Amino acid sequence: MTQPRNVRPNVTWFVTRRATRRHFLFSRDEEGRVEQIYWYTTAVIAQRLGVQLHMMQLLSSHLHEVLTDVLGVLPRFFELRNRILANALKVLLGWPEEVFSKTPANWVELSTPEAVIKEMAYTAANCVEAGLVRTPRRWPGAKVMVDDVGLKTMTVDRPAGYFDVDNPMWPERVSIPIEMPDLLREAFATEQDARDAIQAELDERVRRAHADNSRDGRGYLGAKRVLKTPHTRRASSFERFGSRTPTFAAAGNPTVAMDLVRRLRAFRAAYRKAWHAWKAGVRGVVFPHGTWRMRLYYGATCEEPP
Repeated sequence: MTQPRNVRPNVTWFVTRRATRRHFLFSRDEEGRVEQIYWYTTAVIAQRLGVQLHMMQLLSSHLHEVLTDVLGVLPRFFELRNRILANALKVLLGWPEEVFSKTPANWVELSTPEAVIKEMAYTAANCVEAGLVRTPRRWPGAKVMVDDVGLKTMTVDRPAGYFDVDNPMWPERVSIPIEMPDLLREAFATEQDARDAIQAELDERVRRAHADNSRDGRGYLGAKRVLKTPHTRRASSFERFGSRTPTFAAAGNPTVAMDLVRRLRAFRAAYRKAWHAWKAGVRGVVFPHGTWRMRLYYGATCEEPP
């Protein structure tokens, strides 16, 4: 049995999703059509399911997002958004195979303000740390900047090619606000203080990336060369496989971390007990609160929120 995911309302997540075999399927094109498809599909499905977007960066071979799952439906969000995004990209690029890697997405629950700040800064700095551009603002693909958080609303027209103009599911224009996470809104006196904290962490990450690149004699690819990179290319940099995948981040807070460990172990133990009973034919078994697949797809009963 794979480890179940504890999906609960009002949880902020850092999520990474990769393109198949590290192909550059998300590379920004000159006309900005890939970027448009990302924003349109994300806005439509987030609006429908109540998902809040805080930070994102669409790199050539992978995607980072920091989101809050207000209703506890994030698996459904990714099921719909990623399928539609992939289909639209296949039409745009003439790509005959799958778009997303068969390896599952990496989900990390962000449980402290410090963890949210760290992953938002990591997301924004990723294009610099990968040696692509010197500053996040120079990244030509879809992105959120720190000064967008809590202030900007992205509005995008329906892309041509894949979306049925006669289907009311696909409006001519849609918007998605870039929202300030509640954990940061509650932790800081003002939203500007929260943005300053994210920016300070981002500036430090960029400074370290510049120092590392200078020490190793590496330059930056640059936005113009990024735009000329074909989607059929694949990333060739070394990537470690088989390492542990984190489930949550507490940013060094041992009290929060231990509480999360206890909660996760309790959830998995209760889930495992219910799962074995279900396999034995017991249909009255109650799964723990936070169970997703068994509840949505097989009609299993779940505990009420505590």
